[in-house]
Amino acid sequence: MSKIYDYVFYSIYRNTSITNKSIPDWSTIIAISILLALNVFSILIYAEYDIESIGEQGFGAIPLILVGINYLYFLKNKRYQNILNGFKNQQNKLFWDSIVLTYACVSVFILFRILEIGLKTTLLLTGFIALTGIIPYLFRKKE
Repeated sequence: MSKIYDYVFYSIYRNTSITNKSIPDWSTIIAISILLALNVFSILIYAEYDIESIGEQGFGAIPLILVGINYLYFLKNKRYQNILNGFKNQQNKLFWDSIVLTYACVSVFILFRILEIGLKTTLLLTGFIALTGIIPYLFRKKE
């Protein structure tokens, strides 16, 4: 399971490092944490958990806790560098990157549908996320 999680990091890192030269590692951790927070909120809402009982502070704390956990997992002791090197020669990157992009789009789509946000808005945001995942392939140097 950790290999899948590591590949999610690798895939997002490769995309963010094209446009973010200063802190792609932190940008990746934030992106993963946001995706996980969306998943947590989707599950809580779907399970009809009283979201208001979490409060504003709790609502903001969940993503921050996830950022902390991801920091400890990926950045402490520079584990992310081993992950990047480990997947450098990975076969079928386009296929696996497509799976990661699909996960991100589905996460947003499900949360928005559970929240009963309009289909047009949901599709626009999901499409935007898909574009941000596809566009870096146009600018990526051959590996």
